[in-house]
Amino acid sequence: MAARGDLPELQALLAGIPFFATLDDAVRLELAMGLEPVHVAAGEVVFRQGDAGDGLYLVASGRLRVTLAAEGTERVLHDLGRGSVVGEIALLTDRPRTATVHAVRDSDLQLLRAPVFHQLAERSPALMSEMMRLLADRLLTRDRLLTDRALPAIRAIAVAAAGRDPRPAATAGRLLADQLARRGRVRWVDADAAERELGPGAAQRKPGDPGRGELTAWLHDVERSHEWVIYQAEAADTAWSRLCLSQADVVLLAASADGDAAPGPVEARALAAPSLRCELALLHQGQPSGTARWLAGRAVADHHHLRDGRPADAARLARMITGTGCGLVLGGGGPRGLAHLGVIRALEEAGVPVDVVGGTSIGAIVGALYALDLDEAARARALTHDIGRLVTLTLPLVSVSSGRRVDRLLAERLGTAAIEDLPRPFFCVSASLTRAEEVIHDSGPLSPAVRASLSLPGIFPPVYADGDLLVDGATLNNVPVDIMRGRVGGGCVIAVDLTPEVEPMTFAPFAPGLSGWRVLGRRLNPFSSAPAVPGIGYILTRSPSLSQVRQRRAALDGDRVDLLLTPPVEGLGALDFKGAGPLIEAGYRYATEALADSRLAQRFAT
Repeated sequence: MAARGDLPELQALLAGIPFFATLDDAVRLELAMGLEPVHVAAGEVVFRQGDAGDGLYLVASGRLRVTLAAEGTERVLHDLGRGSVVGEIALLTDRPRTATVHAVRDSDLQLLRAPVFHQLAERSPALMSEMMRLLADRLLTRDRLLTDRALPAIRAIAVAAAGRDPRPAATAGRLLADQLARRGRVRWVDADAAERELGPGAAQRKPGDPGRGELTAWLHDVERSHEWVIYQAEAADTAWSRLCLSQADVVLLAASADGDAAPGPVEARALAAPSLRCELALLHQGQPSGTARWLAGRAVADHHHLRDGRPADAARLARMITGTGCGLVLGGGGPRGLAHLGVIRALEEAGVPVDVVGGTSIGAIVGALYALDLDEAARARALTHDIGRLVTLTLPLVSVSSGRRVDRLLAERLGTAAIEDLPRPFFCVSASLTRAEEVIHDSGPLSPAVRASLSLPGIFPPVYADGDLLVDGATLNNVPVDIMRGRVGGGCVIAVDLTPEVEPMTFAPFAPGLSGWRVLGRRLNPFSSAPAVPGIGYILTRSPSLSQVRQRRAALDGDRVDLLLTPPVEGLGALDFKGAGPLIEAGYRYATEALADSRLAQRFAT
């Protein structure tokens, strides 16, 4: 049972959990008195699927992961942080545990056994009512895989060296602490800080050593009194470094991009821990380069670039690693995509920081230019200056255009950059004709990836890559918000959809059996009016998206998107890039008004 000295803290914990917040103070006091403390080390199992239930667990600190075994596979259902409740089914039924729960990091739990709960429920109908509501919520979501938005907030971050030089890790830890301090209370803790607080040698106390409980209790107190704690590991694989890893929700591995990429001892331990999420931060003196050699052999969940003298990079790191970043998704739509330029301008003026950009087709091009960190004028110039005719006609055995001019323009505008070296994270989507699957391009050469994403079937030849024939990603995922949600977790997603559900009809009625030769002859005859018939460009670009237009709009209206922008760009031809100015302005005006009516800009105001 809970010690008397712990009761005020336990009551405060219960009052902050929606499950118990509606109860009166007397019931919460009784609950607090009935709780039993349980400590679980990182990697240990709290209970297994099929075990007999002994009660409900509250997470006082740490992080738990809930998994379900079915049909030979194990699926992750939830991650649970401070204030979460797990194991509630055991309080109401005699059925075995329906899932397995293990600690992702060192965790302090409070166990409410079934007999204690039943005694309280008899005197408090409100407690039983809250239990039934919680059960209903669990039943509604138990068959769904974990969504990143369901992840609990990141509170504890361990920073360790990638490679063998500890200095970049110390720099990254301080930069991260400075940025988080702008948003709330943060504590940067290293071995020296622990020993100043608890005495010489305190940081190196191992499990089972005298005083180890004092050390972990102090760290838990630090976590409870701060929004974020940054644990700075040592260069060597010491007891303190191992403690930092066991306390962490996420591990940031930091290195100088031009340093030795051979794995260091602490990062080797972190990367070998299956329950730890590891991310990589590379420090650069100039523009990012050489990222591929650091990613090779390192199974990190994400990577970040920190350029010297660029505080925006550190701010982006702070948002992304805590799951509060902002992603911008740019949909396909041919030259209508020039409106994306106006949308980006509006976001910049409103102070909305875009941490990740992704797109399809024309959205991939605009997104790539933005990820390259080009300014507004340079982005517009790259998309409008000396574009000319994109479709250079050829014998239509594979496509009506050879695609050579598009290849040349992309090489000129995007250069030889690799996606993983882009200052702002980027991805684009193409579709595999051979496997009938979408292909996500988030590493490798930028220009070929964008070329694949915009390969309109029938207009441009498909792109051959690693045994696949790749075509325009709009055929499968024109506005890839699902991919972006996986990148930003619980952060915000802004989506720009340029494909209208209904296209305005601008064509005159015509009979079946329309002859292309007759259409051409009437166009060449100065004494005959040209027929208003649909062109091949319009048909080939509009047709692939018909099956998904309405399904996509339904998905965009769901909880994957925080702000959906649909600029008024109807009525422009499929391959006509002449209306750049009005399109950019239309996107800008529309997005400016939409942002003024939303709370999104206020979320990032400092």
